[in-house]
Amino acid sequence: MKKLIGVLFIILNLCIVADQRPPYIQTLENQIAREDDRDKAAVIIKEYEKYFKSYLNSISGNESEVFYLGDQYFRNRKYERAAQIFSSNIDSSRNLFGAATSYRFTGNYNKAVDFYSVAISLEPSMKEAYLGRGLAYRNLGRYNKAIDDIQMYMNYTPSVEGFLALGDIYLAEKKIDMAREVLQEGRRLFPQSREISDMLTSTYSR
Repeated sequence: MKKLIGVLFIILNLCIVADQRPPYIQTLENQIAREDDRDKAAVIIKEYEKYFKSYLNSISGNESEVFYLGDQYFRNRKYERAAQIFSSNIDSSRNLFGAATSYRFTGNYNKAVDFYSVAISLEPSMKEAYLGRGLAYRNLGRYNKAIDDIQMYMNYTPSVEGFLALGDIYLAEKKIDMAREVLQEGRRLFPQSREISDMLTSTYSR
């Protein structure tokens, strides 16, 4: 599975907030989206990148402003831009987590591991960071580290996502019996989960 689960970016914040972009950035992004002429678009993009960089520098010392702006781009699936934003302020575990998750969604798993690790060093009880780092390790083929992190996450919160992650890792390692055992336990705890049932079923055809 490419990203396995669309892991939760809903860190410590579930509320929907207003558009965090300043008006000029909104205007430029709208112009870029509408412009069909490649040369004209290039001019607008150049102005946009210059202004965006300046704006990001101006808010980089404000942890909350950086978080809410990065969160907006992440929710709109603009993961590279979100990573740039979150990375501009690494004073808080939630911006570190945001950067890590954004990098993971772009496929930059090494950078994701680095940012998750710093987030964990600042806040060892941030359970989502263990899950995120475990998924990044899994995609790097570092299965033992992935299992350690997912199990650490499961010590805090047994969840559908955790059982799916462990099952997927064991399947990747071709440890079918262990995958089946984990998924059977997951189905016992979460009998309503179609994802767990489907993955468990797939173990019987291997």
